Formats: sequence, C-alpha cells, structure tokens
Amino acid sequence: MYSQANQDVFVFHMTNHKVGTYLEVGASHPIYINNTYLLEENGWSGISIDNDNQNQQVWNEKRKNPLIITDAMTFDYSTLNQNYFDYLQLDIEPPLNTYKALLRVLESKIEFGIITYETDSYFDSTFVEPSRKILQDLGYTLVIADVQCPFGAFEDWYINEKYIDKTLLNTFK
Repeated sequence: MYSQANQDVFVFHMTNHKVGTYLEVGASHPIYINNTYLLEENGWSGISIDNDNQNQQVWNEKRKNPLIITDAMTFDYSTLNQNYFDYLQLDIEPPLNTYKALLRVLESKIEFGIITYETDSYFDSTFVEPSRKILQDLGYTLVIADVQCPFGAFEDWYINEKYIDKTLLNTFK
C-alpha cells in the first residue's frame, strides 16, 4: 500500500484484483502517497497528470506509465482517445481546482468504474455537495463518504455499478 487512505487497496479489491486502467489527475510523487503505484506494480496501465514538473525525473526513473505535465483544469481529456478507465483519481489543490478538473474530465464523456475524489472538505466544503450531485446524477454510487485523514474528512469514493459489483463492497468494509 502506497496511498494515503488505502485508495489503492480499495480499487484493487473493488475490481476483484483484475488488471485495469487508470486516469490519475494530480499525480505528485510517483510512489510516496500515490494512489496508482500499487496498481501499476500489479500490471495496470494508465495516464497520470500533474501541473508541476518537479517530480518528472524521478517519475521517469520509477514508473512505466506516462506522466503528462499540464493544467488538469484546461486539459482536453478527449485527446486520450479512451471511453473508459477502471479508475479515476482526482487530487489537486485547492478544492476549487479539483472541482474544476472533475467538470473538465466529465466533459470528455469518459466513463469510470471507480472514482476517488479528494474533496478536502476539512479545509473548504463548498464543492462537496455539488460534486456529489453531479456524480450521482451521472450514475455513480457514493459508497464511502468523508474518508478521514489526520486533518478531517478529505475524500469521497464512488463506484459505477454498470462496471463494478457492489457486493464486493461488503467484503472490503
């Protein structure tokens, strides 16, 4: 486990340990507190996005999947030419930027099996309810709300029951 709150374990479990695909928005360090490193170690492929190139060199040394340096709030996700990823991770600061990135990703019409969305509601809860409404209106089920970190509630976890078997959640909890 490398992630901050077992996001990687959650995704691995909810996909029934399959080898899948991910879109990581807000990659930061390639290993430390990273939600996709464990997945990549287990054969997953994906694309990571970050606006800060300070981790580019270590990323290229440690990871096989690409890191795109760009602004997640303006990037055209349709250029990825994918209709589906098993996992979407959204984690940029501040909460307004994460919300803007969510809206931008959703414009692309890409579907996801699982979404972990960092709300940082301990800092600013303004965008928690709007993000929940948008995702639930699109068919995503909020399965774990207000995941906690030492500072307080910081993340919501969703599944798309079109792709993910909700009964797996009972064995995760």
